Amino acid sequence: MAYLMLYGDGWTQRWRIAAENETAVREEVGHVGTDSTGWLPVVDPDSGAGATVVVAWRKVAAAVVLGGGAEQSDDSAGRYA
Repeated sequence: MAYLMLYGDGWTQRWRIAAENETAVREEVGHVGTDSTGWLPVVDPDSGAGATVVVAWRKVAAAVVLGGGAEQSDDSAGRYA
């Protein structure tokens, strides 16, 4: 399970992402601060039903997708390797 975190000036939002939509949401996060608008497939936290969040990326200061993805082994030499 993955979550989308959106941060703006004085606000924060958290949305759950269905596994099949994770790649699409991760790609959209790259638009933070641009004049584009994104339509993100998310899961409503109360009902568990699919929903679409429309995001004005210019108003988003930071965005991150937490969790999800395939488990990968960490064979790097360090945290920043």
